Amino acid sequence: MRKWYKKPMLIDYCSGQILARLNEKYKTLVSNVEFKIDSGESLALIGETGSGKTIIAYSIMKLLPSNVKASEIKLFFDGQDLSKRKSLHKLLGDEIVYIPQNGYENLSQSRKVKDQIFDSLKRINTPKQKMKETALIKLRAVGFSNPEEIMDKYPFELSGGMAQRVVIAIGICSNAKFVIADEPTNGLEDERKFEFLELIDSLFPNAAKLFITHDISIAKKCKEVIVLCNGKTMEKGKAIDVLEAPKSSYTRALINSLVENGMAETPIIREQRGNCPFYCRCKEANDKCLNNGGCPND
Repeated sequence: MRKWYKKPMLIDYCSGQILARLNEKYKTLVSNVEFKIDSGESLALIGETGSGKTIIAYSIMKLLPSNVKASEIKLFFDGQDLSKRKSLHKLLGDEIVYIPQNGYENLSQSRKVKDQIFDSLKRINTPKQKMKETALIKLRAVGFSNPEEIMDKYPFELSGGMAQRVVIAIGICSNAKFVIADEPTNGLEDERKFEFLELIDSLFPNAAKLFITHDISIAKKCKEVIVLCNGKTMEKGKAIDVLEAPKSSYTRALINSLVENGMAETPIIREQRGNCPFYCRCKEANDKCLNNGGCPND
């Protein structure tokens, strides 16, 4: 495990092993991923589906599924040690905000939008007489020109994009210092997804932001990036450097699989497994990969 410093950044996270119990056996989901994010800065976690991105977010919030266990996870937030569940719980929805990838599915379909916004306003002790006025301000902030009409709707009456904006409006009913955005632009057209990214940056300018995404174009907008494969860090650093000139063969394969780059597949080309999680599919693999936890080309 790494050394911890007296004055950490706003977010300082390090995971040990995160394991899932499947049919009486354990499968490693994430192994020794670590990062720091300071106020106003952003970090992207990228990788294929199943690479461990969302599990890391859940481990930060201590919301792992019942069949998943974590060992030796360290989390420092604004100088506080939040490694224990109790110390973290009171900050969720207030100083630590989670924006899910599907706003529609994360809203209660049986309750009006205003009631769900009011819940968050109560959490930050907004006076009752100011609830409606504040809710209208939050809805306008995320781009609604008709906030009173939106407040009176049920989520099933909204489009996907509108529901996502409502979720973000709920998120800014907080004192957020750390924002976790899980695929916030999923399913949106290019123009709309960059609008959402700019919106999140403008609404949370001083917060540390963790973007979980499979979208390389979104990751490039962040300051730092971590590339994950099967729960292991394959490459990390300044986002523009890593994604414009990747050193890891996995990062290169990930970029080559984009539509604009020809959607090049990375099929299984060998059955033998190495320490590197990309070994079975890597065209650049050699004997060093069998004894090396990372990429020999790094």
